[in-house]
Amino acid sequence: MMSWMLGMLIVGYALASDTCTGVISAEDAIRYARQYVGEVKSVHLSKNRHGECYYRVRGTEGSAVVDARDGKLLRFYRKR
Repeated sequence: MMSWMLGMLIVGYALASDTCTGVISAEDAIRYARQYVGEVKSVHLSKNRHGECYYRVRGTEGSAVVDARDGKLLRFYRKR
């Protein structure tokens, strides 16, 4: 039982440690999203369950989701 749990831990770590490759820089993502979000508060690089990488840029006017490969705006959420 212990070896099975250890095996699952190793497989889970290997899957979680995949990094995003071929991405634009965070500065580029900020530059693309600044016109939508206003003053930028934070930027985070994330990966969805399909393996696609994106930046979530949060600012004073809302938050934007920017594609990490080409910098296109995927979604914008206005702050209420």
